[in-house]
Amino acid sequence: MGECVRDVGRLAIALALVGVVTIAGLTGLAVLKFSAFLATSVGERLEIVANTAATDLESTIDLGLSLDAVANGEVILERARSHDPAISGIAVFDLEGQVLHAVGDAPTVAVDPETYDAFRVVVLEDVGEAWSVEAEGRVRSGVVVAGSFGQPVAGVVAYYPVTEMRAQVSAIADALLLDAARVGLLLVLAIVVVYLLFRRGPADPESDLT
Repeated sequence: MGECVRDVGRLAIALALVGVVTIAGLTGLAVLKFSAFLATSVGERLEIVANTAATDLESTIDLGLSLDAVANGEVILERARSHDPAISGIAVFDLEGQVLHAVGDAPTVAVDPETYDAFRVVVLEDVGEAWSVEAEGRVRSGVVVAGSFGQPVAGVVAYYPVTEMRAQVSAIADALLLDAARVGLLLVLAIVVVYLLFRRGPADPESDLT
């Protein structure tokens, strides 16, 4: 009986460890999936805002105005930015990377190298009209502004702080870790209770009669 109890005790410990490790792994996987989903979601949101600004700018081009001559360029960008207050800045830049209009904390002279390189890849290799990169603590997503004949004439890029994303991931991770700790504790307690009941063994019918 004693050897059997020891075997059951070892099995209970093993089950508890497997359960805790499994819960921790699933929690980590959930955090990673949420982080990937959030990054994709932010990129799509930025692209939508950049597209909104690009569409309005293309309308001014159709009227015969050059982008640097658009008097309400900042107004157009602020209107697009108002769709998502978390966006920290938007900039319009020419084919050389020089900023024509900017709002928020976007560059005012020239766009950063990461943004310009991504823009040039899209324009030169004709791989679409949008791009997204992350560097220096910010996510940047942008689109190409097309001229009257469909040729690329500029780019629009929207900026989103990575700290905002990290705060959301951290909040979800904290909540999941708390839930995982509760589930893990309940699992361990359940295994301990089962082990103690087994160790105690079945009640003696003769003792109940006396």
